[in-house]
Amino acid sequence: MEIDVVILAAGLSRRMGTSKVLLPWRGGTLLEAACQVYGGLGGKRIVVIGGERAEEAARIVNACGFTAVYNEKPEAGQSRSLALGIAALADSARPVLCAVADQPLMTKEAAGQMQVAYSKLEQNDKPILCPLYGPNKERGNPVIFSPDWKDALQQLVGDEGGRRLIRGVAKEYVQFIEISEPIGVDVDTPFEYEQLYNRRGKI
Repeated sequence: MEIDVVILAAGLSRRMGTSKVLLPWRGGTLLEAACQVYGGLGGKRIVVIGGERAEEAARIVNACGFTAVYNEKPEAGQSRSLALGIAALADSARPVLCAVADQPLMTKEAAGQMQVAYSKLEQNDKPILCPLYGPNKERGNPVIFSPDWKDALQQLVGDEGGRRLIRGVAKEYVQFIEISEPIGVDVDTPFEYEQLYNRRGKI
């Protein structure tokens, strides 16, 4: 089953103090790493970008075979970026994987595992598939949504993104997949990034 992809990369990175998706990671950037993880799922590929270095991000996105969608108001929160990304898939009836660009430990294998697991779900049930990471089964991104949820995703507001939907009206439709490795961690501060880069981000 082919799955469309929307990667959210338009955050203002206030706690990081710089555009975190353009930070170095394994010979490239965090943004390139995210595109490499999700680039093989077969459907349309969108990255929502914004902020002062949006043009630089767009060049990276395009070079990775994704389509850049520009969010002119990233301060409106993650939900606006999500709505813009979903709107760019308006002519698609495929499910959509919604990801963020600041999970540098994510792997192609985990993304593929989620794709296979989703394809085995009963599609009439409007499924939403969420990962549980590591021995503590911590919830996180990415999340795969049935196409039935696209309208609802575009109506969200604020900075919670799809979490508000998952914890609210769509709660009973959520199913889970366990990912054995604790690879769902994201980076929000210089300290978090430095610690992770020194351990895992160097070539």
